[in-house]
Amino acid sequence: MGILYENEIVKEILKEKPLEKSLENIIQGFEEKLENNNFIKKSIEISEYFGEDMGVIYAKNKLLENNIIMKDWLDINGDFKGLYIFIHDNNPFYFGISRRVIKRVLQHIKGFDHFQATLAFNMGLIYYKLINKDDYKGTRKDFDFNKYVDPMKEYLLKQKIAFININDGDELALFEIYCSIKYKTILNSFETH
Repeated sequence: MGILYENEIVKEILKEKPLEKSLENIIQGFEEKLENNNFIKKSIEISEYFGEDMGVIYAKNKLLENNIIMKDWLDINGDFKGLYIFIHDNNPFYFGISRRVIKRVLQHIKGFDHFQATLAFNMGLIYYKLINKDDYKGTRKDFDFNKYVDPMKEYLLKQKIAFININDGDELALFEIYCSIKYKTILNSFETH
């Protein structure tokens, strides 16, 4: 039994993806992008923009008001696509990407489960190991979120964050990997689940 339109499907899936820039050009521009964006200098206190009772609209408006993000970055949802960098004492410790950066940052620091608050959850695993002198061996679902993750969310609120707007999805994905390798951030993992 054959697939209807099999030859046409094969033609379509073997087409080359059109790229705005070559892989080499994308990667060559990364150092310049880091220099031009000077994310350490442009970092902001997370609690001032994403603290208690502050949501997406509040954060967006304050980020715009203080020229942290630009109006032309925003999409139809009032958010933007790009890279966000969590920073402690001028040291980046996590690079993340999202097509809705403001919403994603809020999830990291206010999320109620390991799907939303991924960064805090991974930090909670470190906290667990320090307290219990052993790795957590249970399921994610059974992990004591309140005991180990909530303190990490509070910790994240006391850190700094910076943003780099990147709309090209391929460049964005590569840039996250590039930055995490360049700065050797252990909380960035590209393991498959």
